[in-house]
Amino acid sequence: MSKFKGVNADLYNRIISLPFVSSLEKFEKIVKDVKKDENISNKQKNYIELKLKTKKMWGKCFLKTSFLGGVSTTSRVEALHAKQKKVMNSNTGLQKIFHCFRAIERSEISKFNEEYLRHGKGAISEDVDSLKELKASYPDYVYRKIYPKFCKGLNYKHKLLGINSW
Repeated sequence: MSKFKGVNADLYNRIISLPFVSSLEKFEKIVKDVKKDENISNKQKNYIELKLKTKKMWGKCFLKTSFLGGVSTTSRVEALHAKQKKVMNSNTGLQKIFHCFRAIERSEISKFNEEYLRHGKGAISEDVDSLKELKASYPDYVYRKIYPKFCKGLNYKHKLLGINSW
C-alpha cells in the first residue's frame, strides 16, 4: 500500500481513513470508489477485501453500536499494556497485579473526569434508577466512562414523578 501512496495520494488517504469513518454510508461509498479505481492492482484489491472481512472489528461505523467500555482504539489498549509492563513481569505476585490494575483504573478515571469537566457537559443526578443499575453492574472505570455519555444522550431533566403523574 505504501507504494500506492505516491501514485494516488488522495485515494490512499481515503483508504487509510476508513477505520475512522463514523457513517456507514460514507464508509460504503469509499469502499465502492476504491474498488472501482483503476489505479489499484488486483493484489491491492485482494488485500483490501481481506481487511474488509473483519471491518466490524475496526470500522468506527460498526464499533459505535458495540459496548467497548470506553476503549475503542488499539493505541489506547497498547498504552494500557505499556503501563502494565512497567510494573509487571513473569515473577510479579498476584497482589502487585491487582495494585497495578487499581492504579491504572484510578489514573484513567482521573484523566476522564478532568476531560469531562473541561468540556463543561451538564451532569445529571446519580440518583436515577438506570444509573444505579449501571453502577451496580459495571466496574467504577466503566461506569465513569458511561456516565457522561448517558448525561449527554439525554435532552431532558430527570425528576421523580408522583403517583398517577404522566
